[in-house]
Amino acid sequence: MEFGIHRVVGKEYTFVRTDYPTAMRDYMLLFIPDEGCSLLIDGSLIEVEAYNLVLVAQDVQIKSNEDEIRPFFLIYFSEQFFSRTDADKAFLQNLKSFRRQEYSYRLLPVSPQYASYYEFIGLHLERAKQHYDEAIYRDLAHNMIKQIMLLAAIYLEENRSGGLLNQNADTRLIRRFQDLVSRHVKREKQVTYYADALCVSSKKLTELSKSVLGMRPKDVITEELIRSAKKLLAESSMSIKQIAWELGYTNENNFSSFFSKACGASPKAYRNRWQR
Repeated sequence: MEFGIHRVVGKEYTFVRTDYPTAMRDYMLLFIPDEGCSLLIDGSLIEVEAYNLVLVAQDVQIKSNEDEIRPFFLIYFSEQFFSRTDADKAFLQNLKSFRRQEYSYRLLPVSPQYASYYEFIGLHLERAKQHYDEAIYRDLAHNMIKQIMLLAAIYLEENRSGGLLNQNADTRLIRRFQDLVSRHVKREKQVTYYADALCVSSKKLTELSKSVLGMRPKDVITEELIRSAKKLLAESSMSIKQIAWELGYTNENNFSSFFSKACGASPKAYRNRWQR
């Protein structure tokens, strides 16, 4: 399923990203109700105060604390679920709170007076999950999750008007650049290729990318390549040599060096982490 919601209490439920097929592509939101809660984020025990919304970056492990009796609510969804339009996709890709390079997780305090709103959301997301084969419930789930994401953008993002919501000519060009990267990165890894495809100079593309995304084109390419590599390592049965070839590396050692430098772990170590 493209989205889901769970009530999590201690050892009753231990959630890791390999629990479902699209593990590496999914996004997670946790709602901590009135008693607060402790849980493990990337192996560290974290105490979260009551009435917090937790946005968890991709590629971060979440596990419940087996000794915990206080519940929390977990919502997960895929990029495919959220991205009904190009604007949706661009919004999600550029939300810094979901970038592992920026944060492992972020907390959005919720005023107690609005807690009933999140309980209302949770109740109807659960209903939508039960009736997901009906279009109206898929629409309901999408709209409710989008509400939460928009609130996160409003209260947590520093540059939401330029990087997230504005659709001027420069922003549209960068959206096209991101789309080209997602489609061609396995074969084309040079900034000049994308600049030529967009009919701009590499210098201009760099200026626009920094302005809209806060990162260089080279970093956008690396981020997408690493995302693809992680997905294959975690979810496929391909050998590391085959994965390297799939991503355009004729030399496995070159791929391993690139991955290790970007992630701080070798492809083999990363795969073992997710498949243990």
